[in-house]
Amino acid sequence: MVKMGLLVLAVVLCTGCAAAGQGAPDGSPSPGPPSDARPGVPTAAGFTLVAHRGGALVYPESSAEAFDAVSKTAFPIETDLRQLRDGTLVPLHDDAAERTMTGVTGRPGDITPAQWGAARIRHPAGGAEGTPTTWEEMLDLYGGRNVLVPEVKDPAIDLAAFAQSILRRGIQEKVVVQTFSFPAAQALAGHGLQVLYLVRDGDEPDPASITAAGIGHVGPHKGISPEYLQRLKDSGLTVWPYTVNDAATASRLRAGGADGVFTDTPWELAEQLETR
Repeated sequence: MVKMGLLVLAVVLCTGCAAAGQGAPDGSPSPGPPSDARPGVPTAAGFTLVAHRGGALVYPESSAEAFDAVSKTAFPIETDLRQLRDGTLVPLHDDAAERTMTGVTGRPGDITPAQWGAARIRHPAGGAEGTPTTWEEMLDLYGGRNVLVPEVKDPAIDLAAFAQSILRRGIQEKVVVQTFSFPAAQALAGHGLQVLYLVRDGDEPDPASITAAGIGHVGPHKGISPEYLQRLKDSGLTVWPYTVNDAATASRLRAGGADGVFTDTPWELAEQLETR
């Protein structure tokens, strides 16, 4: 599993490669990518910046527009997954739609695909709303082309069926599945997927037990102690702390051995890290 993790890191080695100037969803210049960004220009080489919820402080959170913008970079695309009424997997962090969406309310398990498709997603800066999408649509558009980092958020998700959605496409080397549940992480690894085990603030599970479960990545809280970060690295684990939106914290973690971070502002953070 560690070997598989290295394959992912090789894919995203130039993690800060930014997109050519992207317009914001409201038609104004994007607040995200730096103005001089060009494909192939590294801005945080060797340090992975995972676009948390598609860059949730730049584009409508977990929207089709956000994922499209990230897909034009080398940033891995991160999203949370929950189930609609018919079992369709969709990108949504919360256990209800109200915080981020308009035109639909309530728990995703009570929402139909038609209602989901007709809804919209609020822009973090008050710009044009974004478009909801689904996990299958993400796989169709980005599977095998971009590194995908989905979190299995809904405990009702069938892990075997979810694993098959990746394995049948043969793209498991470009997907890192994340979860806070150790049993779920162990099960997903057993299905042949690359797995990132999320660790809550203050928790320090034994690195040996993580690697023994076939898990190759760990996502600790950004407040991780230097000592525990070193223990994780000494165990051969790839470490991506969450959620880091400032260069000072990213630089501290990078100096401590972290391989990257989850961030809501990957374009800005990449530019800041390049100039520090």
